[in-house]
Amino acid sequence: MISRRDGTPSALTKAKLQQTWKEIKYNIIDEFSMLAKTFLARMSANVSIGKDGEAERSRGMSFGGISVILCGDMHQFPPVATSLREALFYPPAPNRDSTLCQVGRTIYEEFTTVIILKQQMRVVDPIWIDFLQHLRHGHVQQCHMDMLHRMELAHPDCVPMDFSAPPWNKSVLITPQHGVRTKWNDCALRKHCQDANQSLFVSHAEDHINGRTLQKCEQVVVQHRQKSSKCTGDDLPEIIELAVGMRMMVTRNLDTDLDITNGARGTIVNIVVDADELLSTDDNNVIHLCCPLTFVLVKMDKTRATPLEGLQESIIPIEPISKSF
Repeated sequence: MISRRDGTPSALTKAKLQQTWKEIKYNIIDEFSMLAKTFLARMSANVSIGKDGEAERSRGMSFGGISVILCGDMHQFPPVATSLREALFYPPAPNRDSTLCQVGRTIYEEFTTVIILKQQMRVVDPIWIDFLQHLRHGHVQQCHMDMLHRMELAHPDCVPMDFSAPPWNKSVLITPQHGVRTKWNDCALRKHCQDANQSLFVSHAEDHINGRTLQKCEQVVVQHRQKSSKCTGDDLPEIIELAVGMRMMVTRNLDTDLDITNGARGTIVNIVVDADELLSTDDNNVIHLCCPLTFVLVKMDKTRATPLEGLQESIIPIEPISKSF
């Protein structure tokens, strides 16, 4: 945001905010436990600027008078890179909190309608559900600790490790390291292709400006941006590698009503390429595609989607997506 020295937005910033928010009537904020009071106050102020000039009823109201829905769980992640006092639930202290922090707490107290969702939609294991419910309130019992210890690789009750046989041949690695995750997925995919005698399809992203391909100098700029940007989490990957039979996980909410949401899993059952694609494999059974994929058929582990004509139950098509930057 471009602001003047006194903290007020510039005319250009105000115009952009008004262009963005003029048609918006609802603002849904997910994982709201990570919101800081100061951030909530600033967000409300910016939205109010965006709604400025509309009906008088919106003047002087939080978020410019639009409806705001907070989704999340206060027992989960706290605000990022800030003090605990910035958490929405933390009691206010006028003698210690900043003005913005106090405003954010006041705005939070305006939310008076609470809807509690009680049905667990993802976890189906009753033992794990019981553990998570106790963990959420900090009331983990000895039986839960014993259950966790039995999952340790060195525990005598743990299934002996044999990565060529179940359940280890389908084990999932949980790691906080992005590089480790990428390496694990690459190795697992190539092992799957070798064991199942499947071709590995490699699809490269295409960058365009006004309908034309990038020139050399423009390609250099894009590459530099990808290497230097600190906020590339939502960028599309430069290369996607796929194979029939490989496991996949949804990383964004595509259709919450059909359970096609972040974290949902499935298996690729077919890869449909462009009609003009000339398929040829190299010595390693790898196919480098020249055109974007038409779509990929995925059999979801769990979905409420109605079977499409000509497809078996739980199989849905996934098409390529595009993004502007």
